[in-house]
Amino acid sequence: MARYLITGGAGFIGSAMARKLLNKGHEVHLIDLEDRIDLDREKLLGAHLHIGDISKMEVFSSLPREKFDVAFHMAAQTSARISEENPELDIDSNVKGTYYFCKWAREAMVRRVVFTSSMAVYGSHGDNINEDATIQPVSVYGITKVAGESFIRILSQESIEVYIYRLFNVYGPGQDYHNMKQGMLSIFLTQALTTDTILVTGSLDRYRDFVYIDDVIDALLTCESDKNSGGIFNVGSGKPTTVKQLCNTIINKLNSSISVVEVGSHRGDVFGNYANPRELYALGWEPSVDLEQGIETTMKDAIEVLSCK
Repeated sequence: MARYLITGGAGFIGSAMARKLLNKGHEVHLIDLEDRIDLDREKLLGAHLHIGDISKMEVFSSLPREKFDVAFHMAAQTSARISEENPELDIDSNVKGTYYFCKWAREAMVRRVVFTSSMAVYGSHGDNINEDATIQPVSVYGITKVAGESFIRILSQESIEVYIYRLFNVYGPGQDYHNMKQGMLSIFLTQALTTDTILVTGSLDRYRDFVYIDDVIDALLTCESDKNSGGIFNVGSGKPTTVKQLCNTIINKLNSSISVVEVGSHRGDVFGNYANPRELYALGWEPSVDLEQGIETTMKDAIEVLSCK
């Protein structure tokens, strides 16, 4: 049995990782805000819950002194739109929070640190992005993720194994369907289920790389592979999907009369990008859930959560 820490452990990706590790019989500690933990307490049974804000160093003092085998740093403000509306929130959570996490990891002598970064660090780079692409963030969110990566990299000087995973558009059951500022697929799906209109910010020709939550968890756990000695990894399907294709797939699966309306875009939103996850491919990872299957599973979860008929 190993001991794990997950910051942001009550979030979409963090809670999925927690359940995976708990099912394997590991000791799992989570840090998250009280309102986030209260939403998912039933799903987090068996985990050690630590309530607090990572932008305040004292939250880490509640952790046990025993050494952690792996620490996943997932806590962050993850909406590019919110980051433009309230950049101070990004700076507190994504910059200060990551700094304090690194300070704790160094003092606690954590063996392995895993950081969930974002495709936002690449900015407007579009097609087949590999890990050597130039870092050119165009949003506050992307800038804070670049800063986070820099703090994390310094830990390698302390004999800590460092793994940075740049996530593309993660989706799947467990997303927050009530949050209309985060997660393109979940936003469109919620709108389609609760109204007769999907509101699209920007062009229908924009495109994204959608990767299913289970595949993302498997990708993050490659940090424990004997073949993996650390580094930077893109996590994506390697396939572009236009906004128009995404909307049509949702509408066809619902078999409903739903309008698609284009509205104004927002600053920091790139036109399109998709990953070349070559470093993960080299480790034997590849996505196993295609978009059609993933949307169908996510739709069933959304219908249950939103109590739609």
